[in-house]
Amino acid sequence: MLPNLFTPIHFTHPFVLWLLPLSLLILTLGLRLITRHLQSWSALYASQQQQHYRHPLASLLIRLHEQTQGKSSPELFRKWLAYAVLLGLLQLSLAQPYRLGEKLPTPPQYRDIVFLVDTSVSMMLRDYLVKGRRADRMSMVKSVLGQFIDSLAGSRLGLVIFSEHAYTLVPLTTDHALLKYQLQRLTPASLTGRRTDPGKALLYVLNDLAPRLREGEKPVLVMMTDANRPVRDIDPRTAAALVKQKGLHLQVIAMGAASQAAKENAPSGLIYQTTNITLLKSMAHAGGGDFFQADSQDSLKRILAKVQASEQQPVRLAAVFIKIPLYYWPLSLALLWILLGQILPFFRRHP
Repeated sequence: MLPNLFTPIHFTHPFVLWLLPLSLLILTLGLRLITRHLQSWSALYASQQQQHYRHPLASLLIRLHEQTQGKSSPELFRKWLAYAVLLGLLQLSLAQPYRLGEKLPTPPQYRDIVFLVDTSVSMMLRDYLVKGRRADRMSMVKSVLGQFIDSLAGSRLGLVIFSEHAYTLVPLTTDHALLKYQLQRLTPASLTGRRTDPGKALLYVLNDLAPRLREGEKPVLVMMTDANRPVRDIDPRTAAALVKQKGLHLQVIAMGAASQAAKENAPSGLIYQTTNITLLKSMAHAGGGDFFQADSQDSLKRILAKVQASEQQPVRLAAVFIKIPLYYWPLSLALLWILLGQILPFFRRHP
């Protein structure tokens, strides 16, 4: 495909072109030096042709001496010009010329989201109805969050679990299959303790994220908890305010019901505890984010979709164009020039 002659040409290594005058100077000096040495040696052997001892190639050097003596300046100039054109074409090819083609698509907006999932024992309470059947809070988180992850292709997601202690189950990654696998393994009160401590979890995330983030990266924190009887060693509102101070946003999703009306009548072995709406609202306000009440499966889906839409970050990259290489054009001309240099003398000798 022939290149468009009206688009500008760029070079990957333009400094190679600046070396062309130096290369021509070296070529000129080299031709003069070779010619002088050839004349001096051929003259020496010509003067010794009557001696008893002679080099076997003396006759050849004598003929070369006779040819060089008869060479005119225009012929030497043609020889220099032939080498100069070849050298220029080769250096032009080494500079790797190219034209800009079509613009590459702009990368989609991305998100860095860290999910903080409460795994305290109260997440086992069954106060949700899914298709007429009771479902516990943790099962709701697994089901809806797993579907939500599928809609975040290209985003980096992380998973932190907490109750009395906090642990990073999955650091920020684009491996969503790993994230979904670890999410399905969550079991309340099996790893991090029975009670919940959202304040300690927020401080843990801030300390864990800081060394991993590059400049300008500000992931959003999405906490999914019921905040039932939290440990008050660290005030969650103070920790949330520190999140805002660090330039991050804390989105809080309240899991479970806010009243005793959703209590399961069948005995479950657990004391039913409602979600601490007041505390979670104040945490969201202090953390510079929004508060959401997930009172059903559909509402939880809408909440996560709203978080997805509000936390998009545009990719700030310069426009990238497809590079169309052109180096093969001067390289092809150089090969053609060499071929003509071999063929033309043959036709001159055999008219």
